[in-house]
Amino acid sequence: MPAGAAPAPRPLVVALHGCFQTPEDLALGTRLNDAAERRGLLVLYPAQGPGDNVSRCWNWFDPAHQGRRSGEVAEILALVREVGRAHAVAPGRTVVLGLSAGGFMAVNLLCAAPDLVAGVGVVAGGPYRCGVGEAGAVQCMRGQGLAGAAAAAACLAASGTSAIRARASLWQGAEDTVVAPANLAALETMFARLAGAVAGTTERQEGALRARWRDAEGRAVLEAWLVPGLGHAWSGGDPRGTHASPRGPDATAHVLDFLLGPPPR
Repeated sequence: MPAGAAPAPRPLVVALHGCFQTPEDLALGTRLNDAAERRGLLVLYPAQGPGDNVSRCWNWFDPAHQGRRSGEVAEILALVREVGRAHAVAPGRTVVLGLSAGGFMAVNLLCAAPDLVAGVGVVAGGPYRCGVGEAGAVQCMRGQGLAGAAAAAACLAASGTSAIRARASLWQGAEDTVVAPANLAALETMFARLAGAVAGTTERQEGALRARWRDAEGRAVLEAWLVPGLGHAWSGGDPRGTHASPRGPDATAHVLDFLLGPPPR
C-alpha cells in the first residue's frame, strides 16, 4: 500500500512471480513497489510455495489450474476479492502482471475472469493453453505447436463470453533461451483476436521493436515489445533481482502506462 493511502478507490496490480522466485524477489527486480508508491497503486503479490511446485512455478499448464473455480486461478481470484473487501479498489482497474510462469498464469486469469481483469502485462510468457501437462509446457516454451488464433478461441470458450476487451502489454527478450521468442508472436495474434484489433504498426522505440494495435474505434488495445540482446529477464529491471536486467526499456513503467495510464504529475 502507498504511504498515507487515502480511502479513495485505487487501481490494483496483481504481480505474479516466476519460477525459483519469491514475491520479494519480483518486487526488487521490477521496482514495482517504487512505481506503485509514485502512482498510488495497490499491489498484491501472491506467493507460490515449494509444496505446490518444487520450483515455485505456477502450474499454468495443468487444466486443474486454468478454470475460474478450481486450483491456483481460483485461489488468486479469492485473494483479489479479499483485497477488494479490505481496501478501496477502483472498479474496472484491476490488472495482472507476470514474469515467465507468472506471465502464463496472468493469461489464465484473464481467460477465466475477464470481468475482474481489465488488463495484463506478460513478460516472457505464452498463449492460453499452448501446452498441457509438463511435457506440453516444455514444448510450448520451446516455441513448438503455438497457435495464437486457436488460443484466442480457447480463451473465449473458457471465459463464456463472445469478446474480451482487456488491454495487453507483451514483452519478450530476443535472446531468451527459456521461453522462445515465437511465443510473443503467438500472444500478439491471440490478443489481437480477443480485442478485435484491426490496425497494427511497428516502430523502433528505445532500442526495441514495439508493435501497437488499435481497435475499430481507434483505441490502443495491445502493444508487443521485442527487446534485442535481452534474455529471460524483465526489461529495464534491477539486476539485484533474479530474471531482471537493466538492458532494454523500463518494462514496469511502460506496462503501467499502457494498462493504467501515466502517473500523476
